[in-house]
Amino acid sequence: MATIRHPEFRKELENTKYPFASYATLSNQQVNFLEGTFLDAHIYSLYDNYRAYISRIDITTSSMTIVIGNEEETDLITGTVALPVTDYNIKLVDANNISAGVLVTEPSRVNLISGWGLGSYEFSVEDTEFCVTCCMPVPRPGVTAFRLENGDILSGKVWLLGGDGVVINAEEKLKKDGTVEPVIKINVVGDPLYLQKLCDPENLFNPVNAIREIKVTQDSEELHSCGPDDFGNFNIQMNDALTADPALRIRTTPDGILFNVEGDAN
Repeated sequence: MATIRHPEFRKELENTKYPFASYATLSNQQVNFLEGTFLDAHIYSLYDNYRAYISRIDITTSSMTIVIGNEEETDLITGTVALPVTDYNIKLVDANNISAGVLVTEPSRVNLISGWGLGSYEFSVEDTEFCVTCCMPVPRPGVTAFRLENGDILSGKVWLLGGDGVVINAEEKLKKDGTVEPVIKINVVGDPLYLQKLCDPENLFNPVNAIREIKVTQDSEELHSCGPDDFGNFNIQMNDALTADPALRIRTTPDGILFNVEGDAN
């Protein structure tokens, strides 16, 4: 008969206290965790104290909340599931609703906790401390979430869109050690048409009415018409095509373009 010398990871730890530490009592003298209640755990730690443990479990008629803390703060991470439990993974989030890990289990295993009855059950670090390998230190490289105007926290995949003259570019920055890292560059160039976006632009802004065509007429008869070039520009200038000494002058003033004839009738 063949023997299994190297069982799968979960089967190997089935009859142990994992993911709790080997010295955890799994009891607060009121209720007890059975070995194998949780199959695995992955906890993201943003704190210097990595001794994470289940500090409290709150059971109501419709849900169960698992609270995880450390020696300094008992309420850092929570995971809530509806009763009866049907999920195999219990998602953990921090106080800002940012992902903070996961507890892996099976509905039949974790539903045994609901048999404790309604109420709150507190534990000490000696009762339910997690293994060190289950606590993953997470570096703090920069922004981890955005707080919206209404107070909500937005994390995960976020789209940044520039508006009202704000231009956002993704660039690469050369670090001192020679490596390249991606960065976000924000340029606030302004929006020249910002008044048109207000609620009542007719009283605050006179829209530009650009020239679309220039016509030359005589006695109500159109002699010539000219449109703008590809860039929307008109080129108006005087020349000597009809006379060697033209008197026509064209100047620009703060009020517009000025056409006049130099000299007098004599």
